[in-house]
Amino acid sequence: MSAKVLLDTNFLVDIIRFRIDFSIFQDVEENIEIFISSEALRELRSIANRKTKKGRLALVALKLIESKQIKVVQSLKKEVDQDLIALAKKEGFIVATNDKDLKEKLKKENVRVVCLRNKKMIEVI
Repeated sequence: MSAKVLLDTNFLVDIIRFRIDFSIFQDVEENIEIFISSEALRELRSIANRKTKKGRLALVALKLIESKQIKVVQSLKKEVDQDLIALAKKEGFIVATNDKDLKEKLKKENVRVVCLRNKKMIEVI
């Protein structure tokens, strides 16, 4: 059986910022499927249009999504955090995020979370 990981925007940007290889997900489980919600993808595109460092990182993240052929799942909500929670509960996703507030909300909903530790490894909580 494979685990399904749903990526948050900030997690993707941090993977690019800290130059972390996507193979890091194999530390979570051997068979992993990686997804992004349509709302998180919209948010990432919006950030990529900015002329800032984060905008440039988001642009690279978009290219990574394309090159890794990350699957896009249709969003259930318009607000990204609420959408990630709803999708995780409905579809059994593990959510990959570094957002402190979102992690707390996910824990309260008994959703597994993957986050970056020490800018080089991941931890499942």
